[in-house]
Amino acid sequence: MKEKKGLLNSIYVKWTALLLAISILPLLASIYFFTTYFGNLLQQDNEQIANQALEFNLERVDEWIGTKVGAVSDLIAQHEEFRTMDSDTIFPILNILDQSDNQSEGYSLIDKNGLLQNMLGMSSDMSTADYFLKAKETKTYSVADMSYLEALDLHIIPLIVPITDANGEFLGGVAFSVTPKVLGDMGNKIKLGETGYAYFISGDGVYYSHSDMSRIGKNVAEFEDTPEQAKAFQTILEQEQGMVSYKEEGKALLSYFGTVPNTNWKLIITVPEQEITGKLTQANQLITIILIASIIVVTFIALFFSRRIVRPILRISQIVRIVAEGDLKQHVEVKSRDEIGQMSEGINLMISNMAGIVQQINTTIGRVSASSSELLQSANHSAQAAGEIATSIQDVAASANTQLQSAEQSSRAMEEMSVGVQRISETASGVSGQSEHVTSEVESGFTELQTAITQMNKIGQSSMETASKIKTMEEHSEQIGQIVDVISEISRQTSLLALNASIEAARAGEQGRGFAIVASEVKKLAEQTNNSIESISEIVKEIQSFSSVIVDATERNNEEIASGIEHIRQVGERFQHIRLSIREVSNQMQDVSATTQQLSAGSEEITASVEDMFSTAKESAGNAHAVSEASERQNEIMDSFVQSFKTLDEMMTALKQQIQVFRY
Repeated sequence: MKEKKGLLNSIYVKWTALLLAISILPLLASIYFFTTYFGNLLQQDNEQIANQALEFNLERVDEWIGTKVGAVSDLIAQHEEFRTMDSDTIFPILNILDQSDNQSEGYSLIDKNGLLQNMLGMSSDMSTADYFLKAKETKTYSVADMSYLEALDLHIIPLIVPITDANGEFLGGVAFSVTPKVLGDMGNKIKLGETGYAYFISGDGVYYSHSDMSRIGKNVAEFEDTPEQAKAFQTILEQEQGMVSYKEEGKALLSYFGTVPNTNWKLIITVPEQEITGKLTQANQLITIILIASIIVVTFIALFFSRRIVRPILRISQIVRIVAEGDLKQHVEVKSRDEIGQMSEGINLMISNMAGIVQQINTTIGRVSASSSELLQSANHSAQAAGEIATSIQDVAASANTQLQSAEQSSRAMEEMSVGVQRISETASGVSGQSEHVTSEVESGFTELQTAITQMNKIGQSSMETASKIKTMEEHSEQIGQIVDVISEISRQTSLLALNASIEAARAGEQGRGFAIVASEVKKLAEQTNNSIESISEIVKEIQSFSSVIVDATERNNEEIASGIEHIRQVGERFQHIRLSIREVSNQMQDVSATTQQLSAGSEEITASVEDMFSTAKESAGNAHAVSEASERQNEIMDSFVQSFKTLDEMMTALKQQIQVFRY
């Protein structure tokens, strides 16, 4: 689980996945778009072809009916005999027309009351027939529904052409019929696709023609196998024109239909859906193969470029980790002059500067440690001298008490006191010299410490400059990103212009074919440019992300350096306390020296005047007690002084151990 999680967190995997997403997703989107677009375009073309065939054949049927009706109308207009409604004079004329037209038959005469007479002498009452009533009302030709003549085993479609007088009054009409075989012949000539076929039905759904002759004269409802098919034919009967899809005997069909003008007949052109979508299916299969091959190629390209881009970054990460562990001898190998190469040079410069700084700190620590040891020894000597001073002061106090107890021993006591004063003077001089030496060493150590603080400040400043340069690089990366966006927009506009040019070339036909090829190549170039720009944009974003990480690491380094500076500053403050303490000890030694001189002068005055011996001895005893207290305070100060130097020595030792982690 941890290995899987580590693999998912790998920048190599992330970068490869990003490149694949950038490359494959637009490819999938483009393929989906073009598949849908060309599928719709192919469907529209097929629908247009079907509608054109439908309209053309509807016009043919209308012209055919118009020709038949027109021949009768012209005959009526040319012969006044028709207005007499005399069958004896009209039938010979109609017989001529019957003999000349083998597609029409059964010419008859209908009077205004609907009585029909044919040339065979047969009559029939047609007064209630719909087509007769329509012709009588509209005074235009009318077409009846197909009927079946059982005696002749023949289907016919009756028509009536009205006869009017000079005032336009309905006098009757000429009735004749056409065989639906003509419609069947027309339907057989209509082809759509390879196996498409056409047929006619009436407004009530009766087959007038069909490739299956058994259906003629029967209603479409008798052949509806599914509710879907029934709904499709209901749509055909209700609408004037359109397209429906349904399944018949398990085969998906598309039917384009329209209404013959001046009739309720429906012309239906049916084609298997597979023939319409077959080319699209083949194109989709080819596109799928191309897509799989493209994904494989893009995957290998993404792996190749990911390795080339991520390998230097991983090497930099490894070097930074080694440097963080203390090895400052490592450097990043610079193999390019791009942003990663510049970052590598910056890291190498930072490592070199850090090594120099650590070396200077180590040297300074050695000097401070040596000075601290010397100061510690001097402090021990000063403490020992302070102890001797305390002993001497106690002797002086004892001598003063002796003077007070016995005036007779004043001379001998004065001699002893002179000796003691002399010893005090010598001791004070020695202590003063040691104090001056200690002060000099402390001043030297303080100077070295200030130098260390200055070096640490330089380290902090150098690190901040590095962070600033990396920040500048990040800003340059953002500027590059903006430039990439501009180029991407130009590429998109170029692609749109190429698409517009392709459309214009398509409209131009054969003359625009060469321009269409150029526009297609320009579009491909724009798409390739856009893909490259997107890859460059993602690389720039990764560089910006890495720059942010480096800036954060540099800021943490600055915080650590600031912490080190603070520690050294605290050491400097302690050195300052030590300096003040040593100066105080030196001043006290000078006071002791002055006091001993006063004691010496007092002893001379005592020897000069015995009368003042008692008062002088009393004063000496008081001074001796004061000096004893001062020596005790001095002893305490020296003990504190020794402890401070021990603490300083321990701090320098600990700091030296920390610095030794770095190897340079």
